[in-house]
Formats: sequence, C-alpha cells, structure tokens
Amino acid sequence: MNDALKQTVEEYLGEQGLSSPISNFMIDKLRIPHGLTDRKAKGFEKHAKKEADDYQERRAGAIKEYREKIESGVIIPKTKEEIRIETANGNPDNPSVTAARRRCEKLGIDWRKING
Repeated sequence: MNDALKQTVEEYLGEQGLSSPISNFMIDKLRIPHGLTDRKAKGFEKHAKKEADDYQERRAGAIKEYREKIESGVIIPKTKEEIRIETANGNPDNPSVTAARRRCEKLGIDWRKING
C-alpha cells in the first residue's frame, strides 16, 4: 500500500507559507513612505533586500525539499489530468474553471470525477 501524498509544488509551497514568488514583507513595503532621508531610505532598502533574499532562500530550500521527497517516494506529483480535473470541479463563476472544463471536454477527460 502506497502512503505517498499526491501534491503539486504549488500546494507544497503553500503549506510552507512560500507560495508567492515575493514575500509578504515585500508586498507590504512596495510603497516607500514620503519624507525619508537618504540614510533612512538606504537602510530601508538594505533591510528589504535582506528580507527578500531570506525569503527566496527559504523558498528555494522548500522546492529542493519537495524534489527530494519526490525522489524518496514520500510525494507523488499530480498529473496534468489530475490538476485539470481539480480545477474543473471549482466554482463555475470562475473563468479558469470554465476554461478547464472546456479543455477537459476537448481532450475527452471526464472532469466530473472526484479526486481524480
């Protein structure tokens, strides 16, 4: 019996809090406040760069960990068909869901399957 977890890299990164290509810190700090002195602005930029680098390092480490888990058999990556079916079973008001349904029908995939 195989107890491996079926998961995409996006799902794995989401569990780790690393799903976004940029950190929440950077999203919050994209707008630099007016009236900063040059010294404070440089300090802000230095701090922001350190946070961004740390986040990217954690994200790269998580991706490497995901790949290692695939190699060891702990995780099995989902197939494109499984991802399409999962998307097609979403809210029909979402354009990506209707597009996934059309794509499944075009490819002859029964998207009404539950859990692939």
